Amino acid sequence: MISVIIPTYKSPESLDLCLRSAIEGQHNTNQIIVVVDGFYDLNKHILEKWGEYIDVLNLEQNVGLCKGTNLGVYNAIHDKILIVNDDNVFPNGWDINLKV
Repeated sequence: MISVIIPTYKSPESLDLCLRSAIEGQHNTNQIIVVVDGFYDLNKHILEKWGEYIDVLNLEQNVGLCKGTNLGVYNAIHDKILIVNDDNVFPNGWDINLKV
């Protein structure tokens, strides 16, 4: 299993596509942590849409990409960690391909 850390800021449309591809393209049920680096309300509808499949770390105020990502890693439950930007798109079977 893999913990995926996705920091996000002000890109709800990109985040939606990223989460769709990560969730629908995985073979296993991996941990997906979305680190909301401020602007929760802007991303709220996307976070609620995928809420049953993701863990949300709401930082409430902008702390920057590096600190937000580190906080996401601290909340990971698996030894294998994948950090991606919120504008990435995952291929089908991405988690199986990473284990090879």
